[in-house]
Amino acid sequence: MTDPLESFPPAEDAPPGPSVLGAPVAAAAESRPRPARRIDGPTLAAVLVTILLWGSAFPSTRYVLPHYAPLDIATLRLVYGALGMAVFAAVVRMPLPRWRDWPVCLLFGTSAFALSGLAMTYGLRSVSAGAGSFLVGTIPIFSTILAWLFIRERLRLWGWLGILVSFSGVGLIALGEGRGFRLEPGAGLVVLSAFCQSIFFVFQKPYHRRYSGLQLTCYAVWGGALVMLPLLVRAPAAILAAPLSATLAMIYLGLFPIAVAFATWSYALSRAMAAKVTSAMYVMPVAAVTIAFAWLGEVPSPLVFAGGAVALLGVAVVSLYGR
Repeated sequence: MTDPLESFPPAEDAPPGPSVLGAPVAAAAESRPRPARRIDGPTLAAVLVTILLWGSAFPSTRYVLPHYAPLDIATLRLVYGALGMAVFAAVVRMPLPRWRDWPVCLLFGTSAFALSGLAMTYGLRSVSAGAGSFLVGTIPIFSTILAWLFIRERLRLWGWLGILVSFSGVGLIALGEGRGFRLEPGAGLVVLSAFCQSIFFVFQKPYHRRYSGLQLTCYAVWGGALVMLPLLVRAPAAILAAPLSATLAMIYLGLFPIAVAFATWSYALSRAMAAKVTSAMYVMPVAAVTIAFAWLGEVPSPLVFAGGAVALLGVAVVSLYGR
């Protein structure tokens, strides 16, 4: 029987990447074993599944929000995701982190999953699924700024111009989601969620000597769930009050966009060059907008589409020419 671990990258692999564009992935990909230059069928399938699952998280959250409080959504989603990751870890016989690394895992989980999930859920109360997916696309921008500030990574003039362009796009999205000529505060919460995730992607780099990106993500999900665990006392009442469809969507939010998507993303990175895989994530907002339209009837305003295009253009400039 084939060892299930053979399908996943070794400890020096790149991180699984953020739940969107994934530009920080390429920074750590140099130490991976030489992957195939062309994306084959199974790898393409893994990439497409990841795009669809991550894109579906935004409309799924919007669907659940009328039936669950944002605090309950953030808590239950993370707990379900942690359980799913635990099953996966057991199947592939993933080792636990060293005891001395558990505090770091808790910090990573608090930032990338607990605080980020709370900010995202509260933000999506007033921000459409499509706009939210565009705003989360700023993760590489925040990662670049943090890397420049704290680990002294070089940032060229093109990088700063790309950052300026991307934040201009964010402003357009916030204006497009507001009523009249005012910025939508919920957009700021979604951007805060992107910033919280970027902290994890930048500061996990020293730990790649001991753990793979998938392992670090798994440990962070568990750490975030432990932090949110005291809030689980609210769950029974919330579940009983919600319709079955919303509860099933909640379970989906934890198991698929978290547990399954990170597994398929890591699988794709282990089989193809990181730059080719991560470039596919630029179409993730298309998946979010399409699913939100088909499921919820949401259509972002033209200003949101324009702002999203500008924001992604800035991300592309930073990724291609910024360093």
